[in-house]
Amino acid sequence: MKLNTFGKVILLVIFLLVPIILLYGYSYQVSVGVVRQTMEDGNRNRLAFFTSQLDVMVDQLMKHSLAAGRDYSIREYIDGRSTSDPNVQLQRQSRIVDMLNMQTSTSPWSNQIIFYLTDSKEIISTDYSARFDEKDLQNPELRKWSYHNSMTFGLKQMMFSRIEESYIPNLFIEVRFTEANLRNMLSQLKQGADREPFLYHEGEEPIVSYTADRTLIGAMTEQLAGKDLGYSGRLNVSLRNQKYVVNYIRSESLGWYLVDLVPLQSTFAPINKSRNLFYVSIALLLVLSILATLLLYRNVQRPIQQLIMGVRRIKEGEFWVRLKKQPNNEFDYLFGSFNEMAAQIQELIDKVYKETLRSKEARLKQLQSQINPHFLYNCLFYMKNMASLGDKESVVAMALNLGEYYRYSTRLDNTMSTMREEVKLLENYLNIQLLRSQRFYYEIDIPDTMLDLVIPRLLIQPLVENAVLHGVENNAEFGQIRIRGASASGINRIVVDDNGPGMPEERLAELQGKVAAAANEDRGDGGFGLWNINQRLIHLYGGSSGLNVSKSPLGGFRAELVWQDKTSE
Repeated sequence: MKLNTFGKVILLVIFLLVPIILLYGYSYQVSVGVVRQTMEDGNRNRLAFFTSQLDVMVDQLMKHSLAAGRDYSIREYIDGRSTSDPNVQLQRQSRIVDMLNMQTSTSPWSNQIIFYLTDSKEIISTDYSARFDEKDLQNPELRKWSYHNSMTFGLKQMMFSRIEESYIPNLFIEVRFTEANLRNMLSQLKQGADREPFLYHEGEEPIVSYTADRTLIGAMTEQLAGKDLGYSGRLNVSLRNQKYVVNYIRSESLGWYLVDLVPLQSTFAPINKSRNLFYVSIALLLVLSILATLLLYRNVQRPIQQLIMGVRRIKEGEFWVRLKKQPNNEFDYLFGSFNEMAAQIQELIDKVYKETLRSKEARLKQLQSQINPHFLYNCLFYMKNMASLGDKESVVAMALNLGEYYRYSTRLDNTMSTMREEVKLLENYLNIQLLRSQRFYYEIDIPDTMLDLVIPRLLIQPLVENAVLHGVENNAEFGQIRIRGASASGINRIVVDDNGPGMPEERLAELQGKVAAAANEDRGDGGFGLWNINQRLIHLYGGSSGLNVSKSPLGGFRAELVWQDKTSE
């Protein structure tokens, strides 16, 4: 039966509406997911940037105060207390106060620096209301930032303070800053937006901005009390009959959490508006096409099922799936679009994977450039001292080893090297340390058959450095470092042993777990270096390759590199 013009128009409308609805719905879901993820990432990045600024400011205050404690005027004042004229001492004290005023005025934060002289029970400070309390100076809890009520310039206010012992005997340095500095930063973070940022520490009153809703923040702190928050995270909470998204991150310097309370409705208002418009559009389209849908059920249902199955397979990770085109079918265009979309997604996945590999390679090059400046300073000071003593042989030996060490470790043209070159680097490094301390001896026993193996650059040196710094230098006895290599059945091993204090079995098991983890979150105890070595072996050689840690037969720490020779595969 031939359709009239009206029927043909209805069929054409239905034919156009169905693929448009499906594509728009899919596009909407993808857009909502992208927008939501972008907003959440933006909030987390904003908090991370704020805490990094806060930690930088706090660290600068501490560094400036310690630098002030090394000023020549302090030593001059202390040495002249028993011999100099009182008027001269008064002038020297005035110069110290002027120096402290200059130090505090250069900081964007309002702060005070206080010098305590324990032998004479004197106080030198820009704050004349400071009092000498010997119990506070001996309190280990005050060696880190503490939050308390104190007198500053005659006013009682909440502040953070920290006391450090100077390298000058009987001199303690205290740094203070008021919570007003933090409240100013919180007010800048808020900037009139519909959010409530505040600093939280269990057992303490939260630090809030000047325009904060204290009732809302109080309700939030009740929910946070007693929870193990970890380093950072995200929560969804209901307060005062309203839903909120809570992002938080811990400040490394102060130990407080920066908490950002954002109304869920405000966050997703644009998305909800778009969703409502989408629902209205869908309803209108369905009303126009419902009658024609009954006539086209058989011709439409089967292609839709095929499309849904294809989308599910794409969702499950089968990006190679393609739909077979059906000639003379209204969904031929849609199937072609689906196949193009699947091909683009597969291509994008491949690009992201390759970019990840390139990022890892760049990360390895960055690690090579992270040279410890203290190591270089100590070597240069050694050369200076030996030159002063006329020991030319030691100066020449240090210069040659140091030059060879840095020439190799700073060369970034290739990420791979031979075992022979790596062994030469180890000898240079150990000879440098041996010239400096002469408290250990080392053995390197690697078979000649392994010397021509190609391995990643700077793979073994971090393990040997760990043995020197945490094994030999922490050992009261004469140190031993033993480096052995073995190769059998296509499996290569490098073992680094020392006779240092080592680790308890529980700590070893915990460290091995961190090394073998898929991702490394810890950045504070040096575990990242061992984790990176393990990842380099896994990514390059696969299989059972990796880094293992255990107790050494020498009594200290053992690190074992294992990798499979690619030529044996």
